[in-house]
Amino acid sequence: MLNFCRKTDGKCSEVVDLRKTEFLGSLLFINGTVLWAYSLYEYFTLETGPDSLQIIGYTFLYFALAVALVLTVASRNRGLVTSGVLFIFWFLLAICGLPEFWYKLNTFEFSSLDETEQSYSTFYFINYMIYYGLVLLEFLFNCFADTPKYRVIDKKSCPELYSSFLNQITYTWYDRLATKGYKRGIVQDDLYDLNSRDQSKHLLEKFTKVWDDFIETSDLSNSKTKSQIDNDDSIKPTYINGKQIYLKQPPSIIWPLFKTFKWPFLGGGMYKFIFDIFSFASPQLLHYLINFIEDKSQPEWIGIMIALVMFGVSCIQSLILHSYFHSMFRLGMNIRALLTSLVYRKSLYLSNKARKTRTVGQIVTLMSVDCQRFQDTTSFIMLFWSAPLQIGLAVYFLWQLLGWSVLCGLLVLVLCTPLNWLIAAQMRKCQTQQMKLKDERLKVTNEALNGMKVLKLYAWESNIQKVILEIRKKEIAILKKLALLNAATALSWSCAPFLVAVVTFGVFVIIDPENNVLTPQVTFVALSLFNILRFPLAILAMIWGQAIQSQVSNKRLKEFLAEDEIEHIPAPEGIKSDVAIGVSNGNFTWGEEEDSFQLQDININIKKGSLVAIVGRIGSGKTSLMSALLGEMQCLSGGVAISGSVAYVPQQPWIQNLSLKKNILFNQNYHQLLYERVLEACALTTDLKSLPAGDETEIGEKGINLSGGQKQRVSLARSVYSQTDVYLFDDPLSAVDAHVGKHIFENVISSQTGMLKYHTRILVTHGLNYLKHCDQIIVMKDGKISESGSYEQLISDSGEFSEILEEFLIEEAKNRGRSVSFGEDADEVREVLADLERLHPVKTQQIQRQISQSIDRLSPGPVEVDVTLKNNKKVHTEDPDRVPLLPASNGTATVIKPGANRAKLIEKEGVETGQVKLNVYSTYLRAIGIPVTLLFIIIYTASSIIGVYSNLYLADWSDHAAEIQASEQGSHNSTVRLSIYTALGLGQASLICIASTCMAMGMVVASKSLHEKMLKNILRSPMAFFDVTPLGRILNRFSKDIETTDTRLPNSLITMVGNLVQLVFVMLVPIIVTPMIVLPMSIVLLGYIILRRFYISTSRQLKRLEATTRSPIYSHFQESIQGATSIRAFRSIDHFILESQKRIDTNLEAYYPSIVANRWLAVRLELVGSCIVLFSALLAVLFRDDGVTPGLVGLSVSYAFNITQTLNWAVRMTSELETNIVAVERIKEYSDTPTEGDVETAPAFKLSKSWPSRGSINIEDLEVKYRPELDLVLKGLNAHISSKEKVGVVGRTGAGKSSLMMALFRLVEPHYGKIVIDGVDITTLGLDDLRSRLTIVPQDPVLFSGTLRKNLDPFDRHSDAEIWEALKLTGLENVVSDLPGVLEFSIQESGGNLSVGQRQLICLARALLRKTKLLVLDEAAASVDVETDQMIQRTMQQNFADCTVLTIAHRLQSVKNSDRIMVLDSGNVVEFDSPDALLNDPTSMFHSMAVDAGLISH
Repeated sequence: MLNFCRKTDGKCSEVVDLRKTEFLGSLLFINGTVLWAYSLYEYFTLETGPDSLQIIGYTFLYFALAVALVLTVASRNRGLVTSGVLFIFWFLLAICGLPEFWYKLNTFEFSSLDETEQSYSTFYFINYMIYYGLVLLEFLFNCFADTPKYRVIDKKSCPELYSSFLNQITYTWYDRLATKGYKRGIVQDDLYDLNSRDQSKHLLEKFTKVWDDFIETSDLSNSKTKSQIDNDDSIKPTYINGKQIYLKQPPSIIWPLFKTFKWPFLGGGMYKFIFDIFSFASPQLLHYLINFIEDKSQPEWIGIMIALVMFGVSCIQSLILHSYFHSMFRLGMNIRALLTSLVYRKSLYLSNKARKTRTVGQIVTLMSVDCQRFQDTTSFIMLFWSAPLQIGLAVYFLWQLLGWSVLCGLLVLVLCTPLNWLIAAQMRKCQTQQMKLKDERLKVTNEALNGMKVLKLYAWESNIQKVILEIRKKEIAILKKLALLNAATALSWSCAPFLVAVVTFGVFVIIDPENNVLTPQVTFVALSLFNILRFPLAILAMIWGQAIQSQVSNKRLKEFLAEDEIEHIPAPEGIKSDVAIGVSNGNFTWGEEEDSFQLQDININIKKGSLVAIVGRIGSGKTSLMSALLGEMQCLSGGVAISGSVAYVPQQPWIQNLSLKKNILFNQNYHQLLYERVLEACALTTDLKSLPAGDETEIGEKGINLSGGQKQRVSLARSVYSQTDVYLFDDPLSAVDAHVGKHIFENVISSQTGMLKYHTRILVTHGLNYLKHCDQIIVMKDGKISESGSYEQLISDSGEFSEILEEFLIEEAKNRGRSVSFGEDADEVREVLADLERLHPVKTQQIQRQISQSIDRLSPGPVEVDVTLKNNKKVHTEDPDRVPLLPASNGTATVIKPGANRAKLIEKEGVETGQVKLNVYSTYLRAIGIPVTLLFIIIYTASSIIGVYSNLYLADWSDHAAEIQASEQGSHNSTVRLSIYTALGLGQASLICIASTCMAMGMVVASKSLHEKMLKNILRSPMAFFDVTPLGRILNRFSKDIETTDTRLPNSLITMVGNLVQLVFVMLVPIIVTPMIVLPMSIVLLGYIILRRFYISTSRQLKRLEATTRSPIYSHFQESIQGATSIRAFRSIDHFILESQKRIDTNLEAYYPSIVANRWLAVRLELVGSCIVLFSALLAVLFRDDGVTPGLVGLSVSYAFNITQTLNWAVRMTSELETNIVAVERIKEYSDTPTEGDVETAPAFKLSKSWPSRGSINIEDLEVKYRPELDLVLKGLNAHISSKEKVGVVGRTGAGKSSLMMALFRLVEPHYGKIVIDGVDITTLGLDDLRSRLTIVPQDPVLFSGTLRKNLDPFDRHSDAEIWEALKLTGLENVVSDLPGVLEFSIQESGGNLSVGQRQLICLARALLRKTKLLVLDEAAASVDVETDQMIQRTMQQNFADCTVLTIAHRLQSVKNSDRIMVLDSGNVVEFDSPDALLNDPTSMFHSMAVDAGLISH
């Protein structure tokens, strides 16, 4: 037996209420002992004593009371708050003892007290009265939970497990939340905490033990020899759980899931079995009721008892059914939480090979769709054995009633099976195709959202929209096909039960016309059995469809979970104890493909506490070497040993959507002195002043409100604060100014003055002036270490390193023209030349001759190469990067104590409250089409009318069946009536199928329309929208909400409308038969309406909360995937898994009450339905003499039985519609957000095709703010830039440089003033016309998955020759020529199969292809080596000589060749003159910036 009990979390053993039940149990045991002893005494001593059966009964009762007392005491000792076993025991004793109590009471009252005439003695009477009174008290006390004496009460604790068994099975503990939801919209804080048994952390730990054992047993190396494995091509090696295993196919997760949840699963199966047995009680009771109506001689109390038993059976059925549903829905919730955690954990361990085939969009689909399908499966999985059981039992009882004619009816089912299997196969194929297309669509959508700024700058929104809609078009075609297949399945299964009934009745009448008469007793008992048969047959169609979807999801999940994980690279032998990093004979690859980049013959020995630099050209393998050390690359041979913990700074900084402080602490404890020292060393102290809440300021996704340099310094600070043994720096200094780079090097990295001087440091760098401070330099070339040694050794050796220096110096001299004394790299050049002079005088002379020759060709003037070193001031100035999207603060403290409103950037996702607005429904119905909706309702109503008429026709036939059969043409008349009944049934089924098909098609079109509208709106939303909206939140709309409108919403809408129409007619029939039922039915329906209002208001809000708490799961997942390398390097995987689980649990806190709400409603609704059954049967009994025929009674009670289910489904479907329509509400929200200006220029404004032909810019009184509530960032800016002029834009952080560029491209609209280009106010132009005629090379190199050609020229406007010329000018010609597919080379998501430098050069090639008259450079060379940097500068000068060029200067060297310098400060132009004029003016801001940077002397 199931023991529904719960041990309290406290250790207390003393309880208060339980002592009362203990006392009563003791009294009952004493009472039972006395009764048993006295009866034995009488049995052995008196001839008139009790008989043997009575003694056996008393003995069983005695031992039962003894066991109950033991259980009560045990409950007290274990601190149990309730026991289902004891409740059921006392309930059964109370119910079963009632007749005896009534009998004894009447016997004692109305008989004389003469002992010889009494059947029972006074002793037995008094004993039973005491016994039954105590039983009732025990039952009463067991209706309440026992409260532990020392229980700590927490208002947030879920009361379920502290409630009594009765409260649990009736869900009364949910009343408080339902009432609160009815009074006002509930919020997250109103919800109960999740029970510990349902928390994802607990579930994952439980499952992992089973899964690890299962993986171990699936490993074929346990059962096969190595030679057998090597000879079998189907066996693949896979690295999982830290070891290599061999699998033929991915291990299924079904069996491990069953082993993990076997007890809830088996418990649910037991509930379902009991319910299925009970469901056949109703037809038998209906048989007795019709028999009672026909036989007028039976006393009335028999009919009343039948009605009461019907009511009792219905109530018990309801409680059992919903205990089953609650158990299975909770199990489904647990499985979803577990699988989501499992997918998240697996994604953090995926190898690089696996990541190539697993995009973020695909894994999001696994989380949002496939895990959900597993949850959905649990709610019907029992039907795979329950449905056949119900069919078997129904056939058995039909056989008893109708004989072998039922076999003919079953033949119809057999004939339908092949058709259904064929449909199922097609559905499975369609499901697989749809999931692949959904993955592809989400992958492209995710890329578009991540690269939104680039899409807008290049005016590529329409192109990416076209790509997504093309994929969606294919998806919609499959959804239409699925709709038709679903309709065919529904028609097949809805016709099948009816055809079974018709064929069975027909054969039954034909084989023996005289004896086989369709009387009401036969007809309606058979129909009630056919109704029972209808559900498993109809549900088989649904569960086969769901099973197909689940099968596809199971395949996808098990393939994902069997993917390769990051390998543990073995440590090489012979590594000395003083070595921090050792690599011996290392060969590494990024993949098994032939074109995959490889590192070969890597041998490294880095001593503890040393500083080692890694240098080389673009694509030489510098970053790959760092990845190999971290274990990110596949190790083909050799090994890697790292002594101690590791901190890693990636080339592209990874920033979390947390406060700046939390980004730096990275899950570690806060130490103020260390923290402040790290801020100072990483040059972040001054930056905090520009943030509105200091270090508590929330940083947006991907660091949206930080500049590139600030992001890199935060990333650096994170690693420094971690205080690990080994530090891996992947070129962190390229994203910051040279003077800031020096500050960081000296205060962090340097072996003399840096914070990390006693730690091992590996530094990838392009800054040549840092190299002489390194203990060792490793030079990479073509994936190999070309040379290694100290700075002096490498210069003396004249190898690859020496060539890099030589090329840098010559290119630098060419770019400087007449002098090498200006610019941030001037000191670098002097230092390198001085070192060369000291170490290799001959080489120095050769280089100087080449420099002189190069400059002579450029200019006739003399050349002076100054090798004198200037004294550079080590003064940190603010990184003159992009202005933050938050208003500046004038605070002076290092750490500013924020207000919550100032610290917050990402807005909390809005949650609607109250009823779903009518305009949401109207939006959806308009998307479907009003004519389609009206046609559906009309056809469905007609089908219901036909259904009711056919049943009334059948009732009339059964009432007159004997007369018809006895007439001369009895057989013919029966055949005619059967034909009419068949035609009516087939007509009803056909109309339902037609209506459902029309509606399903309309809703597929609606889903397409909603997706397209939202996509267009999102792509045209301003950048401010993306600054405050997490991408996971947007992606959630495109994944989960669109999936709801694709599949869930159509089903719920069709079912809801069908149920409401059916409900009207189901309630009409009992009223027609027994009009007196109107009054009780009205009262019952009033209760139904009240229940519905309580339920809907709470359930709707729970669904909204569940939807909004789902988005953070995906946002956190995306963020984690992007920083997976850093998470693994810092060994923080467990923390991130825990954070993900917290977000999952928060989501479940809203989801679990919605499960309970359904059960809470269903139990109460079915009580309402049971009351209608009771009144229908009672009134039929009481008015049987008033002309009510047995046929009509059978029909009325049959319909009353259906009322329970129909009422339940009507509310459930109404609620499900409301909860699913929330998806439309959420899609509509993002379809109606404010958008940017018009895409196209107004036709009245005739814009020249050659605009802008000159590139002149006038800026007049320009004022800009990012959002209405923020301060101005540009404050009345005025400037004029002439045609072909080269202008550098400089200024400190927050000056407004990036704001000016964003205003130029209208990423942010002017608040006041205007920008005029070639005489045209840009606000009068369409955005596509404006942006497509300007060119920008952004700082962040963003690429999209697809071919290289599509990334360079998405609109196919350029020839191959033009593309190759652009690649040649950017130095990519040889690189692209070596790629497989050349221009058709497939680029992975976000350009993952190219280096950062190569991505930057591809972005530059885009600009060369566009070549407009106005070019903006936003620090385009931050991620390339010095040689490539010089080549880029030369390419810009040569190819854009006739263009206007604006350069945002993050490094002052970038603007050294500009015609004029625009100096911005606080949103205004404070200086605008030539570089020479500004440098020669000691009072100019530019002069002070140069002095602060150490470019010139005081």
